Amino acid sequence: MHVYFRNSFGAYGELQDKPRRTRGATSIALLCSPRPVFHRQPTEADPRSRLVYRPVSRRKTVFGLGGWTGSRCSSCPAGRYIKPMKGCHAICLVVDGLRASALGAYGNTSFATPHLDALASRSLVVDWLWADGAALPNFYRGAWQGRHAMRPNVEAPEVPELLARSGTRQWLVTDDPWLIGKSAALPFDKTLLIESAAPEPAATFDQTHLAKLLSETVLHLAEWRAHADQDNGHSLLWLHTRGLTGPWDAPLAARAELVEEGDPPPLGIVQAPNLLCDLDDPDEMHAYRIAYAAQVAVLDKCVGAFYDSLSECRAGSETLLMLLGSRGFALGEHGAIGCSSNKMFSETLHLPWLLHVCGNRQPRQRYASLCQSADVGATLLDWFGLGGPGPTDGQSILSALAGKLCSGRQTAVSLGEAGERAIRTPGWLLRRAAPAAHSPALAELYAKPDDRWEYNDVASRCPQVVEWLSAELARFEACASSGESLPTMPRNRELC
Repeated sequence: MHVYFRNSFGAYGELQDKPRRTRGATSIALLCSPRPVFHRQPTEADPRSRLVYRPVSRRKTVFGLGGWTGSRCSSCPAGRYIKPMKGCHAICLVVDGLRASALGAYGNTSFATPHLDALASRSLVVDWLWADGAALPNFYRGAWQGRHAMRPNVEAPEVPELLARSGTRQWLVTDDPWLIGKSAALPFDKTLLIESAAPEPAATFDQTHLAKLLSETVLHLAEWRAHADQDNGHSLLWLHTRGLTGPWDAPLAARAELVEEGDPPPLGIVQAPNLLCDLDDPDEMHAYRIAYAAQVAVLDKCVGAFYDSLSECRAGSETLLMLLGSRGFALGEHGAIGCSSNKMFSETLHLPWLLHVCGNRQPRQRYASLCQSADVGATLLDWFGLGGPGPTDGQSILSALAGKLCSGRQTAVSLGEAGERAIRTPGWLLRRAAPAAHSPALAELYAKPDDRWEYNDVASRCPQVVEWLSAELARFEACASSGESLPTMPRNRELC
């Protein structure tokens, strides 16, 4: 495993930790040797200018898929753990390629996701986080810049910059080099790129890439917590994983458990398909769905263990845990398989979003209004109490987390890379292909939420609805291009 870090001053380094198996086949122990970590200490001239090298004491953390056993420094007496954090904190776990329909909380009955469902039972479940584009950059343009995909590019402060101005300490942990490049100019106090090879399916769940990523993250939780306590302020840990777009290294035994009598044998692939088009073999599509489901099972187990590991950080602190997908994953519903399918359908646009306050054990309500990725950044800023200038297109839903009424969206618009457009209301989904040179854009209309997978085009039967939604789409585009506030409610309430 290779861990690369960059602090807020641009200093780079590499950490190398060797995994060591302990406690049987379902846990990981990573033994950290003393390693260089840069800590900021103030000087009279510039309170943020001085870098001081100090080795981290040797510590041992066990991240087990059956539970986490704790973290303590070797200098502490046995049985004494690091004090809980104070202040307001947030952890954002973003999983690329995770579609909403993969979770039991969103209606999945094909395979079990017990840990994710348990988290959802204690969280505010956003029913309809609707992406404004099917590509990963669209998600971060909304979540960090607060701008819809239809907006022109302008210079504006992003969410990490606004948080940095308020003194919030921010860490970024990811296994995606693309995100490292995107965040290079942003004021993260520390950035970690964690990479591990997956040449073949893992023998056990704890040897998967995702388990290693979260294990390494757990090792750094104590340091993140100590830095936040030192400043006596707020902190953010943004954890992004390639997830379902990364290695499909779930154990073959996990795939075999999902195969029923008469099904084709499970695939032995490790590389997630980027884009497979024009598939007409049902057995082949089913085999890919089985492989995807096994990888979701890996995520489910790892999220359960990671949540247990937060017990040392969350006590006595206000810690918001958000788990969400950054884009969906097509599994043959409309002739394509892969994360790069740009077709404006639910499998690529409908994402999960769970908001959980650590320590809460009480069930929460569901949030039924539409949301878009800009709402993620707006909600995060609201959590840290930042008002004033912020994401221009986002709406915070934090009041819904407290059980209060929240004025939500009734319109969500998505933009495809080829010029395709889609508009979603509570009752309808209209897709419009990019207009050709000498022909009008073709329209498809689907009744929602009844037609979950958009199989029944009713545009020819409801021409008036097509006309209404087309007018709303044109209105939305006009506001986006002119810089006006984007409409969140259709003019015709019959569309709701």
